[in-house]
Amino acid sequence: MTTACIPTHAEDAARAPMFKQRPIPPQEPCWYQGHQVRWQLNAWQKNWLLDSGSLTQRLTQASGGEFRVEILRQAIMPTYTSEAIILGIPHRQQALVREVILMGRNTPWVFARSVIPLSTLSGRLRSLSKLDNRPLGALLFQDPNLHRSAMQVARINRQHRYLPPRLKATHPDCWGRRSRFMLDSKPLLVSAVFLDPSELA
Repeated sequence: MTTACIPTHAEDAARAPMFKQRPIPPQEPCWYQGHQVRWQLNAWQKNWLLDSGSLTQRLTQASGGEFRVEILRQAIMPTYTSEAIILGIPHRQQALVREVILMGRNTPWVFARSVIPLSTLSGRLRSLSKLDNRPLGALLFQDPNLHRSAMQVARINRQHRYLPPRLKATHPDCWGRRSRFMLDSKPLLVSAVFLDPSELA
């Protein structure tokens, strides 16, 4: 892969000066536009990383219905630099961050991180802060007004702070994907890191 991180959307590219002034810290994964690196991905990676459908639905089917969400943390906290850029919010502005493990057949399959600007949590979207152990994807894909950006992909290893320590120790090298959703013209960012590809072959 190339060594430069790539903004996700045309409007992100328009903010290139901001992007250059605030380089992505080395602790963050370097995310690439999926369509630009598609040719470097194998069949499994294309199938799971670039699919624009509901990941929750696919994992439920792959697990034979033995699917559940384990919450790691949910808190109002600063975003990563690249997340703020994609969401169009000020650097280090606080947002609602929710991190969970998507379990299939009682095995950690996916680490998921959602970043929701506080300005998004208004009106009917206030319910996004009260998901408990319900999967976010199930709610998103029920909404007919949902718009989703193109996918970004990244290779995530021990040098990055993205995975929680308990997962980093056992999953030192993973692939992840993320995209921005728009609901009622309000943004949120959802990423998924695939922990055990052999389970999803």
